[in-house]
Amino acid sequence: MTPLSIYILTYNSERYLDKVLAAAKRAADDLLVVDSGSKDSTLEIAARHCARIVHRPFDNFRAQRVFANSQCLHEAVMFFDSDEIASDALIDEIMALKESGFSHDAYVVRRDWVVRGKFVHAVMPVGCPDYPVRIYQRDKTDFTEHRVHETTLGHDSVGRIESPLVHHTFENQSELARKLDLYTDLAAADLVNRGKWDGLLWLKQWFSPIGAFGKWYFLRGNWRDGRLGLTLALYASAYTHRKYRKARLLPNS
Repeated sequence: MTPLSIYILTYNSERYLDKVLAAAKRAADDLLVVDSGSKDSTLEIAARHCARIVHRPFDNFRAQRVFANSQCLHEAVMFFDSDEIASDALIDEIMALKESGFSHDAYVVRRDWVVRGKFVHAVMPVGCPDYPVRIYQRDKTDFTEHRVHETTLGHDSVGRIESPLVHHTFENQSELARKLDLYTDLAAADLVNRGKWDGLLWLKQWFSPIGAFGKWYFLRGNWRDGRLGLTLALYASAYTHRKYRKARLLPNS
């Protein structure tokens, strides 16, 4: 059987962590939690599930993920966000893959999104469901340079798993506001770092949010989710506005 490391990045993640780890440890030969200074019961929950706990101050998601990757004990790696709960069917499928051996360099996993208790059709920057890479071989994997919404790269072959992972997000307005602030800080830094700014950046700050609202509300299907969908489309618009506004205020912009 192929041994598998599973890691979770945490920061004040007590809401779903018990369920996340209860599912993950069924498939993990090495269960790792990388924490960035939690003040709630996150570490107690992790310890209760016998996870290895390592600490690293948070600077951005990519750096946190690269560090977690380096701490894993096995070459086959899987990760969950701290608000992603694996279905029983997904864990069963992972166990079968461990038994037969992972025939691909990486595997994408169906991910369904739940916002305030409701399955939704889109949450910027993805439509729902989406299929992120969640299992990979360490020696064949790197991460894009994005500080937020980073993705894996370097795979020669990619398998697909339809058994779902359920992602819970934006449980209330304060969580939405907190994530909006953090994500746009990182996205603005990415824009400047990649040279994605010019003399018309101020125009993008004001006009791109209109396009973002239209894209997510009408084209990507937020309209199908009623009032909640309107909230998510407005989030996409606000995200776009703040990203460009913050980029304008950074050095070299």
